[in-house]
Amino acid sequence: MIEAFGAVNWWVAALGALAYFVLGALWFSPLFGRVWDRAVGHERRPGERFPVSYYVVPLVSSIAIAAATAWLVEAVGLDGFWDGALFTVALGVGVAAAVSVTNAMTPNMRHPFIYGAVTGAYHFVGIGLVTAIVVTLG
Repeated sequence: MIEAFGAVNWWVAALGALAYFVLGALWFSPLFGRVWDRAVGHERRPGERFPVSYYVVPLVSSIAIAAATAWLVEAVGLDGFWDGALFTVALGVGVAAAVSVTNAMTPNMRHPFIYGAVTGAYHFVGIGLVTAIVVTLG
């Protein structure tokens, strides 16, 4: 397992992190931003500015997720499309989406199942994207 850490192509993992981050920018703005806003009870106003942490935290998280995914891809020894697809389902649905739905079940979340679906689907697709990049280029 520790040998897998040294086998990771960190440039490819960085590319995966960037892809995950860009996916989030698209996912939570033009694609599903309004749905997500409704789920959390937020109304975006034209010209509204978010704090720097709104961008930095997802970037750091994208790096952490891509690094962990790349390491696991090496440790498990994924090879090819079907290995990557099964891995994506296991990690994307079994961990990331499940955690997203669980975290949505807070008393102050307006529409927890919508929040869980939008956020969980983002992580599922993002992990699939990172996995595809690492398996293909790594």
